[in-house]
Amino acid sequence: MTEHPHVIQHTTTWIGVALAGAGLALGQEQDLPPRPVAIVDEGYVGSSSCRSCHRGNHASWQASYHRSMTQVASASAILAPFEGVTPALEGTAWRLERDSGEFFVTPLQATGGEKLAERSRVVLTTGSHHYQIYWLEDRGSGMEQLPLIWHRDEGEWVPRKSMFVTPPSPYSGEETGRWQRTCIKCHATNGTQEHPEQGGARVAEFGISCESCHGPGEAHVTFHGDGERSDTLEPGAADPTIVNPKRLSHQRSAEICGQCHGIHPLPKEERKFWQHQGFGYRPGQVLSESRHLLRGTYEKNGKVMQAFLRRHPDTLQDHFWSDGEVRLAGREYNGLIESPCFQRGELSCISCHDLHRSRQDPRNTTAWADDQLAPGMDGPKACLQCHEDYRDPVRWSTHTHHAPDSTGSNCLNCHMPYTSYGLTRAIRSHTVTTPSVANALKAEKPLACNLCHLDRSLGWSADHLAQWYDHERPELNTDLEEVAASVLWALRGNAGLRALSAWALGWPAARQISGTGWMPYLFSTLLMDPYDAVRWTASQSHRRNPGFASFRLDFTQHIEEQRNRVREEVLSEWLRTGLDAQDDQRRAVLVRPDGTLDEERFRRIYAQRDRTPISLQE
Repeated sequence: MTEHPHVIQHTTTWIGVALAGAGLALGQEQDLPPRPVAIVDEGYVGSSSCRSCHRGNHASWQASYHRSMTQVASASAILAPFEGVTPALEGTAWRLERDSGEFFVTPLQATGGEKLAERSRVVLTTGSHHYQIYWLEDRGSGMEQLPLIWHRDEGEWVPRKSMFVTPPSPYSGEETGRWQRTCIKCHATNGTQEHPEQGGARVAEFGISCESCHGPGEAHVTFHGDGERSDTLEPGAADPTIVNPKRLSHQRSAEICGQCHGIHPLPKEERKFWQHQGFGYRPGQVLSESRHLLRGTYEKNGKVMQAFLRRHPDTLQDHFWSDGEVRLAGREYNGLIESPCFQRGELSCISCHDLHRSRQDPRNTTAWADDQLAPGMDGPKACLQCHEDYRDPVRWSTHTHHAPDSTGSNCLNCHMPYTSYGLTRAIRSHTVTTPSVANALKAEKPLACNLCHLDRSLGWSADHLAQWYDHERPELNTDLEEVAASVLWALRGNAGLRALSAWALGWPAARQISGTGWMPYLFSTLLMDPYDAVRWTASQSHRRNPGFASFRLDFTQHIEEQRNRVREEVLSEWLRTGLDAQDDQRRAVLVRPDGTLDEERFRRIYAQRDRTPISLQE
């Protein structure tokens, strides 16, 4: 590790502008709001400085979820209803109010309505894509997080703890101060826990702004504000005052994303430095010179990270499959760098992702912003950029052994399967791999083949991989040979595997291939899972079943109340109507010829459930 490359050079003019805009004055710390404050220094100028020259790019960034990742609480930022609403959880209710343009929360006893504490102002929000988190004013120990979040897709309040794979536990106040400790590192631009001159948590800008990816812009603004100097640039030449990721090598370009979309634990001594000086990395630099990247196995890590892992032995399990492949959403850089397409080719994040919507993009802004993929990059086109020989339909079909337009001929489904989890759903692995039964068994993770063919066993997949690609067929026990892999994941897998299984049961492509009449007993099992996130994901998938489009569980209720509803509405229904499986499916999916569940095999497999506590660190 090198010494921090940036010595703070305060730019008083820019700080004055920032504080004046917030109604503050230098040296009047007592007037600062009870939250982190944006201060533009160290060469940062803020995204508003980019707009006059880069209107199109600024507009697409404005429409992105990067921009709205963190916002100062305001009527335009807050998505949830805050008038006449009192959601409750575990004996506490929170009266939500709007007063003179500000938003407030008062904790009450759920029964009786006795006030438990004075009302607190909502000062920051996190997220705006799927759900939004609310932070209450700092009263000395850091901002407090409201334990209920607003789920935008569902239009309802849900417990924050229900959105993450974490062992069942009552609500606690552990999230107090988390924004300053953790979120500030990536959910804001150039965040510092203790600003060296102003004190307290400071950012250059809330959200992931232009300068997060292009670097501090003061030199660029100054250079182009001087017409004579900017005219000295040759047409098409790189601008030395700003970073354009497309002009960088694929390694440097990917590192810009990797500063946030990677796993970078801070050893104690480096954490102290960050708290007061911030991160030294700037876009275009070599990330490894100022940050330690955690690799997926102990052996791949250097001495510093190995020492960290000895002190924190659960870290690998909470982030990676046992083969070293990352298992979390939002940490795609860790997957990318392990891919042969990155190591031996030039694959980078922007090979597929378009951070500014192009004028040629036929989709609307909302569709583009969902995952910021360039048009067509959710299918074979992404791979055909380099693997041009597979543009030949005959060669393609010969390689995939599937029809050209089928799900099985989508390169991504085989080589980037849905084995990562986050935001209560599966996402594609960003480690480009080849399906392997032996590796899936060793790592205890889903095999790509069986994520589509939910009604088939690993033995079935092993036969086809051996026949088609000359894979060595591993020895498998009776259950692995005969029982559908999805059934084993759902019944005996650990909580992380069960969450992925719950998602896969709702994936339209897999449902079309596998049939759905045999699935209800798996849904009723997963809908009663002890982990909130597994139940949530299962409830989303269950809505695809006939008659259950409006099915919802109330996650503010006790788990036994939720389970009773499942028994009354889901379990009773399939017990009444029976299960429907094809002749060649029945043994694999535990369905008897008469449409009843093979309870003996079900109970035996369920008794093998892996109950290891799982806490996926999204």
